[in-house]
Amino acid sequence: MTILDATSKAHADNAQALIEEARRHQRGRRRWMAGAVVLAAVLSWGTYAIVSGTGGGGLHAPGKVAAPLLVGLLANSRSYRDCPGSAQVGPATSADGLPAEVSRTDDLSFVKVVAKNMTSSPYLGFTHRIVGMPDYRGVSAIRVGPGGGYVWTRNPSGQVEVVHVKNYGIYVYLRALSECPTGGWARLADGGVQVTFLAPKG
Repeated sequence: MTILDATSKAHADNAQALIEEARRHQRGRRRWMAGAVVLAAVLSWGTYAIVSGTGGGGLHAPGKVAAPLLVGLLANSRSYRDCPGSAQVGPATSADGLPAEVSRTDDLSFVKVVAKNMTSSPYLGFTHRIVGMPDYRGVSAIRVGPGGGYVWTRNPSGQVEVVHVKNYGIYVYLRALSECPTGGWARLADGGVQVTFLAPKG
């Protein structure tokens, strides 16, 4: 009887030990899963920030961008102003200085692609060198922001018309007023997106 009692107690002790071991494993699995969820969230946010362009940055050398593109104007945009000679786009602006409706300037994703191409093109996204254009050393940032609000199109009879739209444009922030273009205010990047150059005030 004594042996049987001891054996029964040993089984009971072993069962309790197994239960405790199972609980330890369960707690370990929960901690591991919690860590994995946090890690996945951090990685997902980092990927989103890169893809959506929520990080900061500027240009340092041709073909190299320090960080992803920011969508929207700089937080300190009040410290900048349009370069001299810039046009105030409106319904009376010449069609020559406006994007075409077919340029898809109302498509934010498309305008972001054009802006990113500007950061790697040797001519800031233009098809050829324009006299007086800044080079990469004079550019501090390129951003996508509100467009001029007008595009040109043709009516059924083939006449050019200027129409109001909600669209997007590209803003090139320069390091100094002396970097402003001198070849006129009309600037359309490859892809037909309107470009505005800004220089620091003062």
